[in-house]
Amino acid sequence: MPNKFGKTLISHLPVSSPVTEEDTRQKAKLLEIGEIFIPREVDMPCFASHSTAGPDTGHSAHAFGFGDSRVKISLTKDPDARLRLSQSGGDYVIYLDGGKFIENVKIIPLIAHAPNQAFLNLSGECRLECAFCAMPGPGGSTVGTLSTERALNIISINFRSRDFRAVALTSGIPDSVEETNKRLTEAAGAVRKLYPRIPIGIEAYFEDLDDIQELKDAGATEMKINIETWPRKRFEKACPNRSFEITLAALEKAVEIFGRGKVTSNIIIGLGESDDDIVEGIKHLTGMGVVPNLRGIRLGPSNQEKLEKAMGAMPERVSAKRLLELGRKHKNILEMNNLSTRTFETMCFTCKCCDIVPMVDV
Repeated sequence: MPNKFGKTLISHLPVSSPVTEEDTRQKAKLLEIGEIFIPREVDMPCFASHSTAGPDTGHSAHAFGFGDSRVKISLTKDPDARLRLSQSGGDYVIYLDGGKFIENVKIIPLIAHAPNQAFLNLSGECRLECAFCAMPGPGGSTVGTLSTERALNIISINFRSRDFRAVALTSGIPDSVEETNKRLTEAAGAVRKLYPRIPIGIEAYFEDLDDIQELKDAGATEMKINIETWPRKRFEKACPNRSFEITLAALEKAVEIFGRGKVTSNIIIGLGESDDDIVEGIKHLTGMGVVPNLRGIRLGPSNQEKLEKAMGAMPERVSAKRLLELGRKHKNILEMNNLSTRTFETMCFTCKCCDIVPMVDV
C-alpha cells in the first residue's frame, strides 16, 4: 500500500484558509451555548459521535462546518433549546433563539471522535475523580475498556477514508497510572508497527517520567499532559488525586523528548479563575515550550455537583466574549514565544472543533 504520510514529522496538512472574524464570533457563541436540538425530520448524513472521556462523557455530538470554521456541539432532546438545526432541501441552517444564525452549514463526519483522525479512549473509567470530569469510577462504565486489538480494528476501518490523517490515544485511569501507561505504550507500538509513518498523539498522566520516553520509543510523535487549571491552589481543589509538581515536571520532560511545539496541555476556563490566572498559566507553559489549549468548562448532570463541592461555587458556562478575549491573548503569548498551534498533526489543534484555536480562529 503506498504511504499516505510524509517522511518527516513536519506537518503536511493543507494550510486552512483564514477564518473570518464573523465565523469566529459565531463559533464562540456556539461554544458558549454548547448544545443543539436536531429534529427527527432533519436528514443527517452521518452518525453522531459518542464521548467516553472528560467532561463530555456520555454525550453525543455532531461537528458542523461553516465558512472556514468548524465546531462540535453536544446534542439535546429539548425542542426549546436555544440552538436548533433546520434543513431545506440539502441545505442546513443553525437557528439561534428562533432566528437564522448560520446558513450554508455542512455536517462534518467524525472518523472516530474527531475529524480526520481516530482519537480513541482505551478506558471509560477513571479513579482520579477530577471535579470537572464526568467519567465514572472503576466499575461504573457501560463502555468498559478498548483492547489494543479492537483499537487497531477501528483504525484499520477508518484508514480507508481519504480524509484519515492521524491517530490519538488517551485513557481513563481504571487501575493505576503505571498500568494505564503500559497499555497506551502497547497500543502506540502496535499502531506504529502497522502504520510506520502515521502521526500518533498521546494524552496521558504520569507518575514515573520514564514512561514518557517509553511512549516516544513506541512511536508517539506528540504528547498532551493536562495541567487543567491555574494556579496550584485551584489545581489541588479540582484534581485532589493528582500532583501539580509532577504534572509540570512531566511537561518539561515531554518537551525535552518530543521538542518545542510538540507538547500541549489543557487549561480549563470557568473554574472560578481570573483572566490573569489564565494568562499566568499560558506564560508559564509557553516558557517551557508547551502549547497550551484553552477549553471552556463543560457542565452537565454528571459533574455539576462535584464541581460545586470541590470549587465552592457552581461554575457557569464561559461567555463567547471571554473565549474570544482569552483566545487573542493566547495567540499573542504564543507568538512572543515563537510557538504555534500549526506544528501539531494530532489531537485538539488539528480537530479545531471544541475551542477557539490561535492561528486558526484568531
